[in-house]
Amino acid sequence: MKFNKRNQDIKAQNVSVRKGDTVVVIAGKDKGKKGKVMGVDPFAGTCVVEGVNIVIKHAKARSAQQKSERTKKPGVINISNVQVLCKCGKATRVAYKTNTAGAKNRVCSKCGEVLDKKYVKAKEKAKDEEEEKTEGEEKTSAVKKPLQRREVRSTADVKIKKPMAGGKPAAGATHRKIGS
Repeated sequence: MKFNKRNQDIKAQNVSVRKGDTVVVIAGKDKGKKGKVMGVDPFAGTCVVEGVNIVIKHAKARSAQQKSERTKKPGVINISNVQVLCKCGKATRVAYKTNTAGAKNRVCSKCGEVLDKKYVKAKEKAKDEEEEKTEGEEKTSAVKKPLQRREVRSTADVKIKKPMAGGKPAAGATHRKIGS
């Protein structure tokens, strides 16, 4: 739990932007820029977007061997100044809907497409598995099935029962029985 200067607990905001989302900046000096979210702080209500709000950090040399340098890195931007970019190509607010499994998913309010990557990947994986099953059923009817355990034992017993010539086992035969 985080506290402010007066020792009052700070509650995390309900944020609709997550790490890895592609967003569009809708306000500020970088208005119209698109970028990937690198991090989100729900307590402060800010996020870091790649290529947006570039700030210069100065690093002073601490010894004679080091050099002073100026590095550019993206600064934080308020979450209210960004909107999620949907697959339909529009910046959208995020709506929430529950799926058949009862999980709450983020949805594009304009086209209805699911924005959660885990859910989309799971849906695609299930589709692929169904396709493989239908293809597999067609192939199994034409392909010979592998031997079952009982069938393998019986073929091993047949090899063992070869007659012995002159007290020595014939080629490929063994002395002991397998499976009894």
